[in-house]
Amino acid sequence: MGQFDSAISYLEKEIDKRYSGKPLARHIRSVAGFAQRIAASVNESGPLAEKACVAGLAHDLYKGFPKKELREFVIGESVPVDDDTLRIGGGLLHAPAAAHYIRTRLGIADVEILSAVYYHTTGRANPTVLDKILFCADYLDPWREIRASEPDVKALSKRVFVSLDEVYRTVLFRKLTYTLSRGRPLHPGGVAAWNQVCGN
Repeated sequence: MGQFDSAISYLEKEIDKRYSGKPLARHIRSVAGFAQRIAASVNESGPLAEKACVAGLAHDLYKGFPKKELREFVIGESVPVDDDTLRIGGGLLHAPAAAHYIRTRLGIADVEILSAVYYHTTGRANPTVLDKILFCADYLDPWREIRASEPDVKALSKRVFVSLDEVYRTVLFRKLTYTLSRGRPLHPGGVAAWNQVCGN
């Protein structure tokens, strides 16, 4: 038995309870499987693949919530959220909410899992390998129709198994430029992540 078997089972049921029959349920499970495969390509013998599965299943637990309800949850539960995420709001709040949920409801204390879930929308400086895995798996998920029209997505989905850092840089660039193209503010975490990969 794996270390996180009970958490995976719980999350599977929670996904069904919240999003059964909806595209979001398919996306969540697809990301979890994709992240698990990427992790296995990075570290075949360690626990990284199991952690990637947990992070993938947890990452969008609050994606389908109305913005007002989500904000009330974050404030009411005193979810640790940086000021920029709270100020920008929108699609950013679901990540800290999900990290908080698995920490407080499932008792998950693994820093790598919590970090990957928390930062999967914004990115951050000094990302862990698991941060990069979930960040890429979420963006490149083949069930996200918006990605199908983007150049090289299929190639990137294959490339990620042999060059995670290279694909992470590309995905980060695309996410930041997409945000800018829509006239939205950049989260400082993403800016710091980009400045760091450029420096490297």
